[in-house]
Amino acid sequence: MNIFRKLLRSEFGEKRYNGLANFVHRNCGPEVKECKELFEEIYAYCSRLDSERIIGMQMRLNEVMYNAFQVGRTYSLAFVIYLAAWFFLMSAGLQTEVLLAAIGAITVCFGLKTYQFFANRCAYVDARIIETYRAVLERILILRARG
Repeated sequence: MNIFRKLLRSEFGEKRYNGLANFVHRNCGPEVKECKELFEEIYAYCSRLDSERIIGMQMRLNEVMYNAFQVGRTYSLAFVIYLAAWFFLMSAGLQTEVLLAAIGAITVCFGLKTYQFFANRCAYVDARIIETYRAVLERILILRARG
């Protein structure tokens, strides 16, 4: 469900992604501001690609970043709707079995949305790779535009 991981796996392949993730997990903790080795690894891979492919990668990255923002935004809305549905069901005077089934159904739906939210928010390794990937793509596009 992590949209960053999904993008990275499609862009780099499973084997390269796993190598990058293991490297970040071992060498680029939260206290490390910059991870030059990670930048160089991603740069070495991406600099071999043609400009058209780099632009496509940049567009897909922008789309995923927008979707990640939307996940947080829709989570707030889902929480409000969940609470409203809970109070509506409690005040509807339904039979106990029907009430429990309905509350169970909306709780499962909200639980899935919560899982999606935390899977995307708490993926430090993927966020670190995405941040570096974005910087690499911007650097390559700027350098190619100049020369």
